[in-house]
Amino acid sequence: MRLYLWPHRLLYVGPGLNARMHRHHAAQVCWGLGGQLRLKAGPQGEWEELNGFFVLPDRPHAFDASGSTVAMLYLESECVEFVSLQTRIDTCDGSAAFEPPPAVAESLRALVEDGGSIDVADSTCVMWLGLDGTDPGARGRDPRIAQALALLSAQIDRPVRLQTLAGALNVSPSWLSHRFAEDTGVPLRRYVVWLRLRRAVESVLQGASWTEAAHAVGFSDSAHLSRSFRDTFGIAPSSLFRRGDQISICFAN
Repeated sequence: MRLYLWPHRLLYVGPGLNARMHRHHAAQVCWGLGGQLRLKAGPQGEWEELNGFFVLPDRPHAFDASGSTVAMLYLESECVEFVSLQTRIDTCDGSAAFEPPPAVAESLRALVEDGGSIDVADSTCVMWLGLDGTDPGARGRDPRIAQALALLSAQIDRPVRLQTLAGALNVSPSWLSHRFAEDTGVPLRRYVVWLRLRRAVESVLQGASWTEAAHAVGFSDSAHLSRSFRDTFGIAPSSLFRRGDQISICFAN
C-alpha cells in the first residue's frame, strides 16, 4: 500500500477496506481498480454497487471495498480543489458516482504496481479531479477565519476552546462558530479532530509510537486516538498500519 500526503489532501492506493458508518472532515473520492465497490450513503440509505464514488465532507457513509484494490483520495473542504470539484458534481444525498477517465485509471494502476514520486501522484490527482493544474491553496475567505486556521495549526497539541479562540480573534464565539462552518464546510470541533488525526498519522509514519503521537497532538492516550480515528474513517488505525514494512509513504514538501 502507498500513502501520499499533502497539506490539503491524502491519497491512499492499496488493498480495499471495509469501513462502517462514519463521517469525516474531508471529501472522499474512491475508485476500485479491480471492480465494483459498495457504498451506503447515510444510516437509512441502501447499499449501491459502483465503480467509483464521491462523498461530501461531514456526510455519514459506509463502504465495502474488501477483496479489491482501491484508490482513495481525501480532500480538505477549504482547499481550492474541493471547491472546484463540488461545483461540477450533482450530489442529492451527499454522494455521487464518480469514475476517473482512462488515462487517470492507468496512472493509478501504475502507482499501485510500481509506485511513483509525490509529483507524479500530484499530477494524477489533478487529472482525476478534472482540474487545470492550478496550485491548490486556501480559497478566499474572511481573514479572521484564515487566522483561526493558522492558530489551530500552531497550537493543535493544546486544548481548543471556542471562547478562547474567539477572544484571540476579537470576535464573538457565536460568530466564529457560524462563520467557521460556513467558510470551511464543517464545524470547528470536527476540523480540530481531523487536524489532530492527520498530524498523529504523520508522526507515526515518521517513527513515533501511537502513544507518543497521541500526546503530541492533544489526545489523552493512544486509545483515545484510536477511537477518534475509527469514528472518522470507520476503521481502526491498526488495520491500516499493522504492516509498516508494506507501506510506502511520500510527503509533500
